[in-house]
Amino acid sequence: MQDKTVIKNGSVLLPQGLKETDLELSGGIVSRIGTRISADTDATVIDADGKFVIPGFIDIHTNGIAGFDLTLGVYDRERDGFISDEEEYLDGLDNALREYALTGVTRAVLTSLASPVQDLEKVFRYVSAYRENYRARAWNGVLAGLYVEGTFMKEKGYRGAHNADYFNVPSKGLFDELQRAAGGLIKIVNVVPEWGAPALELIKYLTAKDIICAAGHTGATGSRYSMAIDHGTRLATHFLNGPTGSSVKPFDGGGATERVLRADQVFAEIIADGYHVDKAYVMDAIKRKGTDKVVVITDSMFPTMLEGLDKFSMLGVEGKVSSNGEYLQIADRGNALFGSTLTMDKAFSNILNWLTSPVEGIWNKLHEPLDFEEALLRASDMCSGNPARILGLFEPRVTNDNNDRSRHTGSIEAGKSADVLIADIEGTQGKRRVKIDMVFVNGQPASEQIANERKKRRIKN
Repeated sequence: MQDKTVIKNGSVLLPQGLKETDLELSGGIVSRIGTRISADTDATVIDADGKFVIPGFIDIHTNGIAGFDLTLGVYDRERDGFISDEEEYLDGLDNALREYALTGVTRAVLTSLASPVQDLEKVFRYVSAYRENYRARAWNGVLAGLYVEGTFMKEKGYRGAHNADYFNVPSKGLFDELQRAAGGLIKIVNVVPEWGAPALELIKYLTAKDIICAAGHTGATGSRYSMAIDHGTRLATHFLNGPTGSSVKPFDGGGATERVLRADQVFAEIIADGYHVDKAYVMDAIKRKGTDKVVVITDSMFPTMLEGLDKFSMLGVEGKVSSNGEYLQIADRGNALFGSTLTMDKAFSNILNWLTSPVEGIWNKLHEPLDFEEALLRASDMCSGNPARILGLFEPRVTNDNNDRSRHTGSIEAGKSADVLIADIEGTQGKRRVKIDMVFVNGQPASEQIANERKKRRIKN
């Protein structure tokens, strides 16, 4: 396998801004940055003239893509249901990771729905087995961990698409059971504060283990949410979307929404499709929180990138794909949303366009447009840098593992993991579209490997 690649003449997005320079990718990391890097005779040289070289996207909240759902398995169109036997599941997971890579995602945290514990343990064991045994191809490295979203929720009125029958009292024992099945892959856990003492105990326990504690689908008061923050909660699950408590009254610190906006230590996830949260609210949240505390997510579901699907059923609920294909609706319920079909390349494009256009806010009269380079830096922070920060993958840690440097990602810097995109950014101000040309995961050319595999399959068939 080719180990060294030199990307020449690209417009590279570095932490300081855009720079016309060259990159050398070697040993899985960005080994050199500079003008006129001379390539070894055995290196692959890519001319990126006229293109942008940007950090790979990190999606910390996605349920699935391309017919695959983490919790349920592989969607079967013929019977409008899911297959979850191990062989089908592993093939579906592998295909999903390929599709994530093609949308520019170089790390993804797959997210679970509320489900019977034994079912979660089963699929978590499958994912752990995949992580241990599927390492030959670039897209295998996209898998960054698991996000337990529905298990420790409480109130039925805040369930969203989750089944309240499978909510559980927060428990260290239950978490440990799930983590054993997952082989240590659980990175984020949603623990709603309204459970009171059991929630606070679990949040403290998880925080001590470097597990990220989130809080969403919650009707907690601001005061109760503050207690969760004091115990370690650092992430607001799909902020402003769906069932999250809010109050304009002065009592109990308002609601969860008000507390998240005021908490500098809490990152806020944003589904940036323009449907789950109106762009006016997105821009208001960015201004209030700052771009350093906003994490763009897709919260995508299995119909994403699944061509030809119009209607489906999931967890006993009838759904349909919107007429423009950009979101999911609950059938016969008007504008009630079922879920997202957003991909990270589209999310990045949306954020870039909103930042470079005059946008009327809800609480702010007008958000003035930024220049292109500044907007590009901020969009990259929200789609790459901040997700890496919340996962603890942005800054190198002191470790005895000499290979640990390959884990650090989220920006293009010498010594960091070579998670890099080569892309065209087409269109005019406010109407730009990011078109991914090449994807490197840990320095391996994922998009090229995917194209070669699909070509072999066509020849074989």
